[in-house]
Amino acid sequence: MYKQLTIAIAALGCATAVLAHDTATGIVKERMDGMVVLSKAMKTVLAETQSAVPNPDVIKQAAQAMQDHAGDTMTKRFPKGSLDHPSEATEAIWQDWDRFTFLASQLDLKAKGLALAAANPISNKTVQSRDNFMLMDFATMGPDEVFTLIGMNCKACHQDFRVKKK
Repeated sequence: MYKQLTIAIAALGCATAVLAHDTATGIVKERMDGMVVLSKAMKTVLAETQSAVPNPDVIKQAAQAMQDHAGDTMTKRFPKGSLDHPSEATEAIWQDWDRFTFLASQLDLKAKGLALAAANPISNKTVQSRDNFMLMDFATMGPDEVFTLIGMNCKACHQDFRVKKK
């Protein structure tokens, strides 16, 4: 449980570091606003998975918010070269577009999986990330397990495609 929580909190820390939205415009603002929605959804799910009695409906709503900003919706918000200040995106996105789109699609899949797992009991299992999950795999997991996988997904994307914090 501690390892899962540590990974989840670390990933959440990455997800919450969106700054300077007041000066963002156009597509950069649109995607930064989407990242804020993702961050809030992650905080909601974290709170639910730590609750004595998690609310599956709240988890499902958060999962839907994640789906709404994942996959093609996310990749469309990153047209080539859209690095206007205060964007924290790097050129690496377009240099490894296949990996970026893969991670965006995995976020969508895992968010759908979170909705499937929402009513399951908290498992407190250690989770290993892998790239070949199928939607049916998530139906047998606890929402905390799927949340941890989502956090790992966010962390991977931020490590590979986001300006490093000093």
